[in-house]
Parts: sequence; C-alpha cells; structure tokens
Amino acid sequence: MLGGDITLSTEFWCHHNFRLEPWGSDYQPPIEIDELSQSTSEVDATVEASQWSLFSRHRPRVDLPGRIIFIDGRRRIDAALVGGSGNVVNYGAFGTVAAGAVIVDRSECKAVCVFAPIRRVLGFGGNQEAPQTTIGCPLGSQEELLYHAVAPHESNNPDVRRNIVMKEMFQAEVNIARQFSSDDDTLVVRDGPLSYRSLPSTLGYIKTMHRNYLCTTHADLLWELEPGQRTPIFQIQDQQQYLWSWYLKSGSTKASHSFGYHDLHGIVRLELSCEMPLETAQKIADQTTYLIPEYSSHPYKDPRAPQNLTPVGALERELGRRMGNASLIRRRVQHFLANSGGKM
Repeated sequence: MLGGDITLSTEFWCHHNFRLEPWGSDYQPPIEIDELSQSTSEVDATVEASQWSLFSRHRPRVDLPGRIIFIDGRRRIDAALVGGSGNVVNYGAFGTVAAGAVIVDRSECKAVCVFAPIRRVLGFGGNQEAPQTTIGCPLGSQEELLYHAVAPHESNNPDVRRNIVMKEMFQAEVNIARQFSSDDDTLVVRDGPLSYRSLPSTLGYIKTMHRNYLCTTHADLLWELEPGQRTPIFQIQDQQQYLWSWYLKSGSTKASHSFGYHDLHGIVRLELSCEMPLETAQKIADQTTYLIPEYSSHPYKDPRAPQNLTPVGALERELGRRMGNASLIRRRVQHFLANSGGKM
C-alpha cells in the first residue's frame, strides 16, 4: 500500500501545477483568484498593440530618470465604534494615518526620507458629525492623543470605518506628492492604485491582483513574461477616471526559475492617468521594465518579495513605528470611552 500511495502522490504533483506561494500567511496574497473575474471597468486592450501575441517583449533602450520618489501611506483603525443617540445606530472609528516618501537621487546613489505629520482622525457614517477629541494618558503622562473630526459619511455601514481612514491617507499621500516638482527627470511612484485625487504625473504600483482586466486571449501573455518584461498598455475606464495600465514581471530570472515559484509570481500592474499622452505613458512603461526589477525586494529580506519594493518596505516599517503602538493606543481609547460613558 505504501508504494501505491507514493505512486499516487507522485502522479498528483506531476499532473497538477501547484507552486509555492512565498508571501507569508500574515499578508494578503498577491493573487486572489476569487476576485479576478469581477472587474466591471471598461477596458480597451488595443491602444498600444492590437495583437498582443506579436508585441515585442524585449526591453528597448530608454533614458532613465535621475530621481525617483516612492510614496506610501499606512492607515489603522485604533478603535471601531458603533452607537448613537436613541434608536439610531451609527458606525464610526478612531483612526491613525501616516504618509511619507523615499526620494532616491540616482545620480548620487543616495536616498532621503520625508514624512507627513501623523494624523489621528475620528469620523462617523449616517451624516453623524464627530467632535474633535483629546484622549489623555490614564497614568498621568502629558502625551495626549488628539483625534481630529472629519466630515461625516452619508452611508452608514461597517465599511465606513475603513473609508474614513482610507480617505485621509490618500489625501496625506497627495500632499506629499505636491511638495515635489514633477519634471521629465523625476518619476513619482505611489504604492497602491491611483485615486481620483492623485496627481496626473503619479505612477500607481499595484502588487496584489484583485481584478482581471484582460480577456483570456490577452491574459495568456502574463504567463509568458520574464522578469523585466511587460505587456502592451491598455486603457481602463471606471466611473471616476481613465487610466493607462500595463502588467510587468518583477524580480530576477534566477529567483523566478530556481525557487519553484508560480509563473504569475512577481506580476505587478502599473497605472497612469490618461491626462498624460499615450506616448509619454509608453516611455514611462519602458522605464519601469528596468526600474521596478532594480528596486524589487529580495526573498531573504522581505516575505512579499519581489512585488514589494525595497524603498517602500523600509518606509512602511518607519511609518508603523511613528504611528505608535496599536495595542497601547487602543487601550487608551477604551479607557476614555469607559470613563466617559461612551458620550463624546
């Protein structure tokens, strides 16, 4: 029987294309198959190439920017709230947001970090106004937590909590981006998809595949990409904006082949506002075939390699430190609510 079990096991692994998912279970997986068929956006896949099978995947020679600015933000719900006056129930949250940038001067091989002030916010759904709230330390420390009131949301459901901190984080990132001039020698990369508030010159970097924007004919190319190769540019139209977008495989050829990863591992999607001419988008897309693999993280340093960019990983860690200890802050909010009777 043992020999039969071994034979069945061998046949199974020979006939099923399972591969290692190197991202740790603590992180959202880079590919979420259940959601890949749910995109409702209109897509034009012919803006750069009508036949993707004939598109050249060889990297053209391009001039690379002298400066790259990596922008990222972090958000956290410090305490989820539910309640209200009378029989009315409103959802809300105390939240903390942080944003920063890594400015890489490629001509001098150096980088500096800049940070927006940490912002703590309080907001509700159901058009419920929030008060500015100060939470002191129960042990007598002079360090107070100041939560700024944000505009209430019209909708009123548990998603309001995430939307409150998400909106504030997006705005903090835009404020960071506006501090730097966007010229032909600068590329601004935002970790995450672009929002309608993003500046037209910002490149969105999406390392997790939630939606399938391509039909089967075009999506087949994703399985054939080698590190440093991209797909043709396609256009995405949703309710709020038009975007140029393309897929690219990050990482190194050695790691991709020797570690036994899935063929889609390392695939990222990039996007630019269609306010930028297609010719400019093509130039930037060609630049990313060199730059994204160059700044990709390594498996021995980052559990989300290679999709997570090395400057962004360092920025995430520092932003998290600046936001403060989540457990201690939650306890302070709980103490405040308990002693105020839940009344603001």
